[in-house]
Amino acid sequence: MSAGPRRIVVRSEFGLPYSKGLMAQSIMATGLAPERSFALATEIERRLNVGSASEIELDELRALAEEVLSHEEGDEVVNRFRRWWRLRRLDQPLIVMIGGVTGVGKSTVATQLAGRLGITRVIATDQLRQVVRAFFSHDFMPAVHHSSFDVATALESFGEGEGATVAGFLRQVEDIAPGIDALVQRAVEERGRIVIEGVHLLPEVPSATLREQAVTARALLAVTDEQAHRAHFHMRGSQSPRPPQRYLEAFDRIRTLQGYLIERARAADIPIIDEDGVEPALKRMMEVVLDAVGGGGVNVSEPKIEEDG
Repeated sequence: MSAGPRRIVVRSEFGLPYSKGLMAQSIMATGLAPERSFALATEIERRLNVGSASEIELDELRALAEEVLSHEEGDEVVNRFRRWWRLRRLDQPLIVMIGGVTGVGKSTVATQLAGRLGITRVIATDQLRQVVRAFFSHDFMPAVHHSSFDVATALESFGEGEGATVAGFLRQVEDIAPGIDALVQRAVEERGRIVIEGVHLLPEVPSATLREQAVTARALLAVTDEQAHRAHFHMRGSQSPRPPQRYLEAFDRIRTLQGYLIERARAADIPIIDEDGVEPALKRMMEVVLDAVGGGGVNVSEPKIEEDG
């Protein structure tokens, strides 16, 4: 019976052993699928075991990982891996914002993205709306008591038509924006990392002052194909207790809001992600994050705890 892999310690403050699982997580951050990432982490382990040394410097491990990725996947993946390594050493708070209307897959992408980034805080702006409506009555703040696409139809003061749908939505954004600012303010003060997803993330939300105090990465998820978007609601209805009929009845209004968000995103040069499937959208969103971290003015420090060791 052959012996298993030797225990290779990565020299760091805590001297932790090499972990295929954690290395695979780092490789997944480049956009590769989990199965492929684990296979590459296994190849790195194999190469570690070829030699006789029982320890390796962190920089040597990184160089070995880059060598394997370069040979197996190419320079593009290596560059993304380097940006991920930079992200792990980030000194500044990181705010990731994923906008989009209902039915485009925001919550799924946000949750999976957070897992790959090692972020534990994922907040939906609709959760903030639920909190606000619990504290303020319908008479005082009526817009938050309805879905973003239903404000105008529920409140006669906005009138009818596409313009009214957008106007009602903007009123709700105005009511929710202070809560989003508060979330980001806390992340900035704690130098933390957070993923925020929701329809209310217009280009001016959160405030510019807060955005400048953190590394911010943002994109708009969209489904421009009308039939594909409609199919998302049918699929979601089969997988959750939320009946699709309510959303299908409001489908035209939802599409109106999406058109408005796309227009605003283009004007603000915010990436628009219109991908067929969660994995392609997740890969593109990860690229947006890594590009933000790889930009100028980002401070990094030497890591104190090396989780890949």
